[in-house]
Amino acid sequence: MASAEQRAGQVFDLTGGRLSLDFVNTLGGQRLTRPKEQLASYADLVSFARQAGILNPDRARRLLEQSARHPKKAAVVLERARELREAIYRIWVAQIRAERPADADMELLNARLADSLKQQRVAKHGERFTLTWADEDGLESLLWPIAKSAAELLTGEEAQQIRECEASSTGECSWLFIDETRNHSKRWCSMASCGNRAKARRHYQRAREGAEPHGHG
Repeated sequence: MASAEQRAGQVFDLTGGRLSLDFVNTLGGQRLTRPKEQLASYADLVSFARQAGILNPDRARRLLEQSARHPKKAAVVLERARELREAIYRIWVAQIRAERPADADMELLNARLADSLKQQRVAKHGERFTLTWADEDGLESLLWPIAKSAAELLTGEEAQQIRECEASSTGECSWLFIDETRNHSKRWCSMASCGNRAKARRHYQRAREGAEPHGHG
């Protein structure tokens, strides 16, 4: 059977620095006006989970088989995934702007977090105890570690380091990332894309201003 990546053909940019931020960044483009949806199918969700390291190949295969057997259930989970993603995004934007997050967004995240905590189990593997999931093959199991990641990040010391790409000011990008630079000076989700576009725009603006004819006195 083809892997999740081969089926979905979707390669995700994991530059957010933390699982829940990378998940938020599965919506590209101009989020409110011209969004570019990267989670177009349940297979895309599986592919993201594989690339993000929260899913091994065996579980990926089983979840894809399940989603093929239960397409309606898979579609519901995909919709829930997108709802969770947008709630996490809006909560962070409110936090970054020192605003109060919407109650509905907090309720949604807390509901998914409750699902996640309900499914956590302690198991012993060899000499070590590990945290595992009770229902690893449930179609919704992919959402549990994401909800947990969002909750841990929001309540942890790293919360002060979360930024929204500076290209959000022009509506071009809404990606989130953790700023781990020493002087907390990271402004764009990626220098290769948004950073370079901003640089090119500034260069073009300067060139235009330099080329403008001056009026005669």
